[in-house]
Amino acid sequence: MLGLVSRTGMASSSRALINNGPARATLVVGLRHSKQEQPRFLSQLPHAASPEAPASPSTSTSPATASEPTPQQPVSAQQPAPAKDDVSGPMLEPSAANTPLAKALVPLAATAAAVGSTAFIPGKLVAFLHVTSFALWLGSNIWNTFFVGLTMFKNMPRQMFGRVQSVLFPKYFALTTGCNAVLLGSLLLPLASSSTAPSPATTSAAAVLGVGLLCSVGNFLLIEPKTTKLMFQRYDIENKPNKTEDDKNQIQALYKQFGKWHGISSLLNLIITGTAVSHGWYLAGALTL
Repeated sequence: MLGLVSRTGMASSSRALINNGPARATLVVGLRHSKQEQPRFLSQLPHAASPEAPASPSTSTSPATASEPTPQQPVSAQQPAPAKDDVSGPMLEPSAANTPLAKALVPLAATAAAVGSTAFIPGKLVAFLHVTSFALWLGSNIWNTFFVGLTMFKNMPRQMFGRVQSVLFPKYFALTTGCNAVLLGSLLLPLASSSTAPSPATTSAAAVLGVGLLCSVGNFLLIEPKTTKLMFQRYDIENKPNKTEDDKNQIQALYKQFGKWHGISSLLNLIITGTAVSHGWYLAGALTL
C-alpha cells in the first residue's frame, strides 16, 4: 500500500512538472547539457566535438531561412589578395658596389694599376685590348648559347621567354659584334705600321675574324630585328580572345617564317662560336707559358 502511494505521488509530481512550461524547458535543457558536458581540455581540441552537438550558427540553416540565398561576401573579405610580387623596393635596390659607375671604375682602376707598374708600351695596350675583347667575346657567346637560352627555355612560359630574349638579344649581338670588331682592328693595326708581311697564321686569323664579324653584323642589324618582329606579330594573334580560321592560318604562316629566320640566326651564331674557338687556338699558339 505504501509503495503504491509512493508511485502514485511520484507520477503526480512528474505530471505536474511536465505540465509546467518553464520547468519543462529547464528539464530538457538540463538533460541536454548533461549529455554534452565534457572536460574543458577536450572541448579545445579540433576533433573533440560531440556528434550530438548542435551545428554552429555559421553552418546551421533554419527552416525559415533555408530558401533564402546567402549573400556572397566580397573577394577581399573571403580571401586576402596575395601580396604584389614587385621587383622594386629597398631590399632590391643595388648596393654602392653594384652600380654601373662602380662596375665601370673597377676594371679601369685595375687597368691603370697594371699600366702604372710598367713602362707605357702601345703594343702592350693593343695586346691587352685584344685579349680582353677575346675573353668577352668567347665567354658571352658560350654563356648565352649553351646556358642562358636553354635554361630560360626550359623554365619559363613560351611568350615570357620570347619577350625576355627580345630584350637580351640586341645587347648580346651588340657586345659580340663590338668585341669582334676590336679583335679584327687590333690584329690589323700592328700590320699596317709594319714593313714585314704577316705570317700565314695571322692572315688566316684575320680572315676568320672577318667571317665572324660579318655574321655578327648580319645577326645584329638584319636577322634579329626581323625574327623578333615576326614573333610579336604571332603573339598578337595568339592572344586574341576569339580567333577565326584566318587567324589560325596566319599563326601557322608566321610560325614557319619565324622558324626559318630563327634557324638562320642560330646557324650564324654557331659560326661565330666556331670563329671564336678558332681564334683562341691562334692566340694559344702565340703564348709562352
